[in-house]
Amino acid sequence: MKIVLSLASVFSKSKKHVALSAVALTVVGLAGSAQANNLFGIDVSNNNGSVNWSSVHANGAEFAFCKATEGNYFQDGTYNANMSNGKNAGLKMGAYDFGRPDQNCASTEANYFWSFAGGKISADGKTIFPVIDFEVFGHACQPSYTDWINAWGGYVQGKTSAAMHPIVYASACSGMCDLTTSCTLEAWVAIYNGQNLYTGHPWTSCASCNFKQPGGQYWVWWQVTSSGSIGGVSGSCDFDAYFSTLSHMVANDLVGD
Repeated sequence: MKIVLSLASVFSKSKKHVALSAVALTVVGLAGSAQANNLFGIDVSNNNGSVNWSSVHANGAEFAFCKATEGNYFQDGTYNANMSNGKNAGLKMGAYDFGRPDQNCASTEANYFWSFAGGKISADGKTIFPVIDFEVFGHACQPSYTDWINAWGGYVQGKTSAAMHPIVYASACSGMCDLTTSCTLEAWVAIYNGQNLYTGHPWTSCASCNFKQPGGQYWVWWQVTSSGSIGGVSGSCDFDAYFSTLSHMVANDLVGD
């Protein structure tokens, strides 16, 4: 399998707005090969249109995240189809809420997210933990970003009896820097640093912002680029890595675990 990435070298506060001083990188290899450490996946929203998930899986992706909501005012019209069709094609699928901590209490946003997305989040052996996408700054109700994000995760966990450990998505250098070691969520780190998706890692910059292990290399998920190209998705999409194997994901990062 050959996957061609166009990697942006600078990541801004919004993953959809990147300073495009890009370099072309060709990644050759198979997830699960002797030289690969990470697992390949993608994330999508309505901006990506209709996705052919069978083709996405055939081209090497093992997991994907789909936008569900934004704040308490937007529901992604492609979410339900993406979750169902992705699972049916053999991928592990997760839902994300584009957070508006500047506008909403964490409870308001978690309720809105779950009322729309919760029907597809179950202990079916196919669903990744839900995600709060932290890109917008300002925190209503809670005294800090960490408190707001922890509260969002707690409210979502309270919606179901199934075990889950929610995820926070944020930039390595603007977002992760605003969280403290008391943040309880898994880390999905966004940085477009040019490293190989299968063998690299995100903490090449701002390592002191690693909220789990300051100065260390803790991460579970990594958004590698917003300019990936893969069969099944028209145009570019976000490419992601998971730090271990599919069997590890199934055992540790799916709803119900």
